[in-house]
This record gives sequence, C-alpha cells and structure tokens, in this order.
Amino acid sequence: MRRIELEPRLNWRESINRSGLIYSTSHKPGVGPVEYWNDGAAYVFTLPEVEELERQSEELHQMCLEAARYMATGELGTLGLSEEGFELARRSLDENAPDVYARFDLAYAGDGSPAKMLEYNGDTPTGLIEAAITQWDWFQDRINMGELSPAWDQWNGIYDALIERWGVLLQRSFQQGTGGRLFYGYSADDPSGEDWSTVAVMAEMAQKAGWRTTSIEMAQIGWNFDRHEFVGMPENPMHSTDLLGGGPARDGSVQPTIRNIFKLYPWEDIMSGENGDHFGKLLLDYPGVIPNWFEPPWKMFLSNKLLLVALWRLFPGHPNLLPAYVGSPEGMRDFVIKPVFGREGDGIKIVRDGVETANGAEYRRPGRGGERVFQQYHELPNFPGLAGPNHPVLGSWIVNQESFGVGIRESDGPITDYYCRFAPNLIEP
Repeated sequence: MRRIELEPRLNWRESINRSGLIYSTSHKPGVGPVEYWNDGAAYVFTLPEVEELERQSEELHQMCLEAARYMATGELGTLGLSEEGFELARRSLDENAPDVYARFDLAYAGDGSPAKMLEYNGDTPTGLIEAAITQWDWFQDRINMGELSPAWDQWNGIYDALIERWGVLLQRSFQQGTGGRLFYGYSADDPSGEDWSTVAVMAEMAQKAGWRTTSIEMAQIGWNFDRHEFVGMPENPMHSTDLLGGGPARDGSVQPTIRNIFKLYPWEDIMSGENGDHFGKLLLDYPGVIPNWFEPPWKMFLSNKLLLVALWRLFPGHPNLLPAYVGSPEGMRDFVIKPVFGREGDGIKIVRDGVETANGAEYRRPGRGGERVFQQYHELPNFPGLAGPNHPVLGSWIVNQESFGVGIRESDGPITDYYCRFAPNLIEP
C-alpha cells in the first residue's frame, strides 16, 4: 500500500453532495472549518494485497463470532449492559438472528506485516456512504478524466453486496410471513445529518432488493397495549393497503405494526437509555414481537470494547490481534485505554512511557461499574504528504460474513477522531 496525491476535481464538492456525503465540512475548535473528504489523495493497493486483507478480515470476523459466544456465557459479566440488554443479546445469539453488515478498524502499514485489529463496530457502523458510493464515483470520474486507465480498479463491492444481502433477507421475511415492509430508524439528535443520510442510503439499497421502506425516528416507535406489539406513527387508512398489521387509532388512522426494522441507533442506548428498562422488558416479555431487527441484538457483543479482551483470551498471540485486558494494563508499558462503549475516538487515552494523551469526552457513559479496556499500543503508520503527516486506519467492511471493501480514514495524529479525512482507494493494474 502506498499513498499518492492528485489535483482535486474542479467540481468535487458538488460530486460528493450528489453521492449523499452532505456532512463533509465540520468546525474544529481553534482551527475553523475542516474537510472530511480528501479529493486529492488515494491509497493504492496491489491485488494480492487486497486478497490477503480480505482473508484476514474474514478470519477476524469468524473469530469475533466465537468471541461473542464466549461473551454470552457471562465470563466478562454483563459487558456494561443492563441485565435486560445482556439477556436479549444472549437470546438473539442463541436464535442465530441474521445480520446485515459490520466494519473493522484495522492498522495496516503496507509493508507485508499483518493488519492489526483496533476494534469492531458490528452494530452501528457509519462511513457507509463515502466507502460504498462517494469513493466509487471519484474513481469513475478519474477514469473518465483520463487520469486512470480502465485497467485500474477499486477495492469496493459494498453497494452491490448490500443489495444482494437485503434480497436474501426479503425472501426470508416472506417465508416467515412477516412480509416485505422495512422500517428504517434514525435519531433526530444528530446535527450533522450523517445518521439520516446513512439510513436513507441503506433504505435505497433495500428498495433495490424489493423491500417497501418507511422511515421512522426512533423516539416515534410506540407500543400498542391492546395488540402487544410495537407500532409506527398512525397512517391514513386510504394509504395503508400494504400494511401487514396495524389497527385503527382513535382518529381513524392506522398504526402500522413494525415487523422488520433497520435502525442506526446503538443497542446499549435502546436498552439502557431513557425508558430503556421498560423497552427491554417488553422485548423480553414478548419474544419475537419484532421478528427482524437489523442489526440484531446479539450485535451488542460485537460493538463493545470488551470484545477485544474476549478475543485475546481465546486467540492469544494471533498475528491480527493486540493484547487486551480489562481493568488494568497487566504490565504493558505502552497501551491505549478505551471505554467499553465509544464512538469516534471519544474517551480514548494513550499511555506511552508513562505519559498520557487524552482525546475527546466520554461517550455517553463508560459502562456500568466504569469498566475500561487496556489494549496494547500499536503505532499507526505515517504516509506523509505535502500538507503533513497522514496516519491511516482501514475500515474493512463485512457483509454476510464476507469482506467487500475498504474505507480509509487518515488523521494528523495517533487517534482517529471527528476531524480525520477520508481518502479513496485504488487497486493498481
């Protein structure tokens, strides 16, 4: 892997907006506006290198599934989750509930050494639009501009893989008798628009696979006490002929029954946030009340930093893993302290030679009991450019247990945070 720099496209901002990447500009305190999308750089792979990274990603995924089964035994406690949340995750894993996608964060130097797993987001992975769509459009434009020959390629089959996956899940839903309507849930609390844009793109992929889709804000999910089922917002009966369930509300409208839902909202917040205990009790008291959650509750095991500890216990010394412990560094001199629940580098602390570097605020809550994960420090490679250092992290995307592409975020320093840059990738002829 190597990094190259090119002239940005003249219309790059309009192009990324058309792809759905509408949240590229942010404001960094003390600096001002910063751009997330880097139109003038790319990371170049060889095909054998991509094939090897795909193999490593898929092996890691299988290891994570085994680690999830280990975590479900309670060897690491309830993982900072409520009792209801842990039991729901365990039950979902026992039922082998189907999932859609996930994303590894890998450190990779391109020097022949194996990639190192930094973490895994199996519940609410973002970065989908830029990885699946925006960088593909960038690649096609570079070919059309004559800067790249058609012999070049990109490590990116994410979009088509997701459409195919949604097609498989649709057929399964029909076989279950839960039909072809998919709700897609999001949080209105995200000011950037990333959450809404991501669920909208996922809904587009589901539509192309044949699903009928309906958007819903997570706070609008209701409970029908008469029918004992979760429902969406009331609809006009004249426009509800495709409903699988639902009944009349007091004003004569219909509350559609939610049987299939994709949500971009952390399970730990659903089960432990405001009214979480009540929500969790309903899910446990009425098993199967929503047959198909995407992602399923067992993904709580794969979006929890204690996964790193479980992996190291099960596969000590594996070339793709870093030593990880709970509660203390276990004698490590250089290590990273991570909250059990975390996003975008929040709550991360790096300790090297006794010197601590902190980054970001805590992510919502550290986990019940204040658990922390201590992972061996692994220095990110530096691919310096004209503007300074670039430390890449590879986001390796998994769809239905297979590796289908990568999204690369590069940062100025050792922590990949809100102000990193996304750079597209290429496979050289």
